[in-house]
Amino acid sequence: METSIVNKLDKVLNKAIDNKKVFGSVINIESADGEFSWIKAAGKMETDTQYAIASITKMYTAAVIIKLIGEELLSFDDTIDSFFPKEYLSGLHIYKGKEYTYSITIRQLLSHTTGLPDWYTEKNVKGKSYFDEMCEKDRALTFDEALERTKSLSPHFINGAKGKAFYSDINFDLLGEIAKKIANKELECIYNQFIIEPLRLEHTSLGKATSIFAPIYLNTNPLNRPLFVASAGASGGIVSTAQDTMKFLKSFYTGKLFNKSYLPMLYQWNRIQWFPMEYGMGMMRCKMSRLMSPLFPAPEIIGHSGSTGTFAFYCPSKSLFITGTINQINKHPFQLIYLLLHCFD
Repeated sequence: METSIVNKLDKVLNKAIDNKKVFGSVINIESADGEFSWIKAAGKMETDTQYAIASITKMYTAAVIIKLIGEELLSFDDTIDSFFPKEYLSGLHIYKGKEYTYSITIRQLLSHTTGLPDWYTEKNVKGKSYFDEMCEKDRALTFDEALERTKSLSPHFINGAKGKAFYSDINFDLLGEIAKKIANKELECIYNQFIIEPLRLEHTSLGKATSIFAPIYLNTNPLNRPLFVASAGASGGIVSTAQDTMKFLKSFYTGKLFNKSYLPMLYQWNRIQWFPMEYGMGMMRCKMSRLMSPLFPAPEIIGHSGSTGTFAFYCPSKSLFITGTINQINKHPFQLIYLLLHCFD
């Protein structure tokens, strides 16, 4: 039975390398009980290739924040003005002429329910998003610049509005800065202390300007963007491998990083701007429709994806974990994820 599954998985992955958009991929799938483990690379990647995991980093940041909450150093209901001078934050969230900045909470940051705009994907007055600029050339971005860019954009709703969520990197950038203030350490040291060293993630680190990792493809163009990745910090700056990400993902759901009793609190789903994605606290949920999935019904997966084609998800109905990347900005990985999961039917 296992040989049959492996053959199916190999076939699906090899077919995914079309050399039009997907030039390399690495996938790791493991069962929750550890009885099944498969890792495979194809195209221009190897099983130990390091790549920018992008927004999967948000799960690492969430794990740190929940750990700090568990140690009573922080609360879900703490407001951001407890950690920054009011004048520094002023103008961050002005909706219909009224300022809501100072009532933004840790819970709202974790769940993308602040209503804040996204400095990364939304266009400024010049008609360009930071994503557009990053695709043209690599450059660094400071937290202050991200904050000012956010202030120049319009919020989408009042923070905490019932049933509303808008995915925005600044939410996790703020969480990273808050963690630094509480721990009195740099972000790299915080990830090392709370996650990387305890889990022995030997190929995982917060990106630096000197970091070497797989070039990220934009259509047929490979992009080297170490300055941008180093700037992405708590919202998207970690570099890792599929195997290290698997260790992290399993640990996130099994209580090795924070008290497992917090998990049910994280499963409070709201729709975000990318249908059919939903967001809880520090994690996404995807339930694919018949039109969008090669399978019907497609099983629920919870975890996180990244804008560079990365993914780290748990499929409860199959008790499977899946991590990896297709390393392509202009193609989402969900069809491949579901085709791979289908091999276990």
